[in-house]
Amino acid sequence: MSSCSHNHHNQESKNLGIVFLLNFGFAILEFIGGILSQSTALLSDAIHDMGDALAIALAWVFAKIGQKGRSDKFSYGYKRFSLLSALIGSLILVFGAMAMLILAISRLQSPVEVHSDLMILFAILGVAVNGFAVLKIRSGKTLNEQVISFHLLEDLLSWIAVLIGAIVIYFTDWYWLDPLMAIGISLWIFVHGLQKGGKVAQLFLQSVPDGVDQEDLMKALTQIPEIEEVHDLHLWSLDGAANIGSCHIIIKANSKTDTLKQKIRDCFATFHVQHVTIELESPLDTCPHQEC
Repeated sequence: MSSCSHNHHNQESKNLGIVFLLNFGFAILEFIGGILSQSTALLSDAIHDMGDALAIALAWVFAKIGQKGRSDKFSYGYKRFSLLSALIGSLILVFGAMAMLILAISRLQSPVEVHSDLMILFAILGVAVNGFAVLKIRSGKTLNEQVISFHLLEDLLSWIAVLIGAIVIYFTDWYWLDPLMAIGISLWIFVHGLQKGGKVAQLFLQSVPDGVDQEDLMKALTQIPEIEEVHDLHLWSLDGAANIGSCHIIIKANSKTDTLKQKIRDCFATFHVQHVTIELESPLDTCPHQEC
């Protein structure tokens, strides 16, 4: 592992550790605030933030595991554990949103008086804590970090919504607005959690990574003077950031190959594919994988 990659993974682990402590500690305070204020929105966010804290804890652990180099059992290293964490995090989002939705619907049927002043106080704290957490991790490159960043961003947006709703309740006594906000937040989290989970599932099934156009890459490769044909091109990703490719290249007769592989690797690099396996073939070779 390069020093740059090692430093990135160390920074990822450090950021996730800070964000976990913030989320876990604040989730405990939310439970207390939700009980004292009788606010469904606060309790729903407390359940959600606790789920986020569990997701971040997994991401933190798996980020540390992902720093390990290759081994006899994991020849590509452990970066894919980060992707596993992203999948679990997405599932926590979806099931947490479902639990919040059930709680909010039951409270909407029988609204209770809430202490809007406490709601406002906790909402301000929620905006501050989650805003800081988003700033800490928003530059993450792995899908693991991106999923956690999404967790935190939707936390921030939901707290802004709670703050606005609490102010309205303070001046109007519209107590039904509290569970209604919780329902809206839950539905938003559920839909976006499914979207993120679908993206992670696609990478688990070794789909072509986002941002890599397979057709354009094929065209770019065939423009290299020594190349006659490209086939058996495969592209996938370990964690949403570390992309891998392999291909079979039929070279033109009498072509010099001493610098050809570097040209091919440079071409892949322009499409954000870092690890490439290349098999060079002559026009007379018969490749059993040509239709793959």
